[in-house]
Amino acid sequence: MSVNPRWLGLAASVLLATSGFLAGKPVPHDGPWLLGVIVWFVALAMLIRAWWTLRDATDQRGLLVTAALWSVPLLVAPPLGSHDIYAYACQGQLFDAGFDLYEVGPAALPCTWLSDVPELWRETPTPYGPLWIAMEGAAAWLAHGSLPAAVLLLRLAAVLGLVLCVAAVHRLSRGNALLAASPLVLVHVVSGAHNDVVLAGLVLAGFVAARRPGFAAAAASGLAFGLAVAVKVTALGAVPFALLLVFFAGTTRARWTSTLTFGVTIGATYALLAVLTGHGLGFLHALGSTSTMVQWLSIPTGVGMAVGYVLRVLGHPESFATAVAVARAVGLLALAVILLGLWWRTATTLASLKRAAHPGGAPINSGSATGPEPGDSVTTGRDATADRATASSATGGMTGGDAADGVTGGAADGGATGRRAQDVVLTAAGCGMLAAAVLGPVFYAWYAIAGIALLAGTTLTGRLRTVVLVAAAGLPLLTLPDSLGLATKTKVPGAFLDVALVTAAAVHLVRRRRRSAPPPAAHSTQGTPAVSGPATD
Repeated sequence: MSVNPRWLGLAASVLLATSGFLAGKPVPHDGPWLLGVIVWFVALAMLIRAWWTLRDATDQRGLLVTAALWSVPLLVAPPLGSHDIYAYACQGQLFDAGFDLYEVGPAALPCTWLSDVPELWRETPTPYGPLWIAMEGAAAWLAHGSLPAAVLLLRLAAVLGLVLCVAAVHRLSRGNALLAASPLVLVHVVSGAHNDVVLAGLVLAGFVAARRPGFAAAAASGLAFGLAVAVKVTALGAVPFALLLVFFAGTTRARWTSTLTFGVTIGATYALLAVLTGHGLGFLHALGSTSTMVQWLSIPTGVGMAVGYVLRVLGHPESFATAVAVARAVGLLALAVILLGLWWRTATTLASLKRAAHPGGAPINSGSATGPEPGDSVTTGRDATADRATASSATGGMTGGDAADGVTGGAADGGATGRRAQDVVLTAAGCGMLAAAVLGPVFYAWYAIAGIALLAGTTLTGRLRTVVLVAAAGLPLLTLPDSLGLATKTKVPGAFLDVALVTAAAVHLVRRRRRSAPPPAAHSTQGTPAVSGPATD
C-alpha cells in the first residue's frame, strides 16, 4: 500500500521535532537521548523517502505548500543538527550591550544563555558581517531575555531568507521548488536558522537585478550583494559572476559604467552598515576561528589528515599539523584555480553567445531595434556561425540546457541576457560556491545552502541535478540532533575516503582530457600535405 508522500513527510517532520525534545541537548547521553537519536535517523529516512518520491513533481505551488506543511512542527521544536542559533542569540546580547563582537565572544558579558552555546563559540569573536550582527541584536533585544523568543525571531529571519530565495528562484527558473522542502532546508534552515540562507536570498536577488540593463539595475544588484556580504563574507565568491551579467546586459557604451556602479554600490552598502553598527572589517581575524576544527568533511583537510596518520605510523606524529596545514593551502590554491577557470569559461561563453545572437553588433538586451552603436563590434556571418558552435559547446556541458533557449530574453523573462546566458552564469556561480565550501579548511552541511540555492535558479538537469538532490537529501545525516558531528567520530576512515575521492577525480580528469584530445594529424604518404585547388564547377 502506497503512502501519500506529503503525509509521510509530515509524520517524519513530527518525529524530527520529537527527537529534538529527546536528544536535543548534548548531555547527558542517557536512555531518552539514545531513543531520540534512533527517532532522528528513522525520521530522516522517512523524510528522505517522502521527498525523493516528489522529485519529478511539476506542481511548483503544491511543492511549496508541502514545504510549509513540513516546516510547522520544526518551528516549535528545539534546534536540530546545530546549536549555532544559541550563539547568534548571545552575540546579539553582546551587540546590545555595546561590545565589539570582533574582539570578544559570548563569555565576555557573559551571555544569559551561555550554557547553551557550543564551546567553540563561547570565547570566539564572530566572523559575520555588520548586517547579521544587527539582526542578531534586534532578535536579542526583542526577546527581552527569553531564549525561546530569541530562537523564534532568528528562525523568522531564516524563513524570510528562504522566502526571498523561493521568490528569486521563481523569477530565474520557474522551477526547483522541490528544494525548498528538502531535508537540508528543513533541518538547517527552518530548524537550525543558519544565516547562510539569508546570504543566499540576497545573492539570488542580486542576480535577478543583474540580468537587466541600466544603472538602476546595476545599483539594485550591487545593493543586494552589499547586503549579502554584510551577512557573511563568503558572498563575495558570487560577485565576479554577477559582474559578468551586469557587464553583458548593457550596451557597449554603458557596460563599463554599469559595472562600476555595481562595484561601487557593493562597497558603499557595506561601508554604510559598518558605520551604523560600528563593526567594519574586524571579522577578518575571526575567519579562522573554526579552522581549529580538524574534520574530514573538508576534502583538503581530510587528505592532510590521511597523510598525517601515515606519518604517525612512520614515527613522525609531530608532522600531523603540518600535513593538514599544507593540504589546506593546496586546497585553497586549487579553489582559486577552479574559480578562475569557471569565471573565464563563463566570460568567454557569454561573449560567444552575444556575438552568435547579435551578429550585427547589437547589445544584448530585450528591446534593441536600433542596430549597432558606435564602438560596437561587427561580426560577420561566418564568425557568427563559429560563435554559435562555440557557445553551444561551452554551455551544453555546464547547464544541459536546450539549444533553442537562445541568448536574448523578453521582458516577461526579465532576462536582459536571456535564459541561456543566465543559466551559464548561475551554474558557474553555484558550482564555485560549492567548491569553496568543500575545499575550505572546514565544511559543515549548511555551507552548501548558498551554492545549492544558486543552482536552483537554473534549469537543473542531468547529472548536476542528481548531485544537488543527493546532497540536499543526505547532508543532514552528518550530524545528530544535539549538534554532534559524526565526522568527529569517523576521522580515520573519512580521511582515507577523501584520498580515494581525490584519486578518483584525478583519474577521471586525465581520462577525460585524453578522450577530448584531438587525434594526431594525418601525414601524406608522399611526404607533403595535399593542397586543394580552386573549385572548377
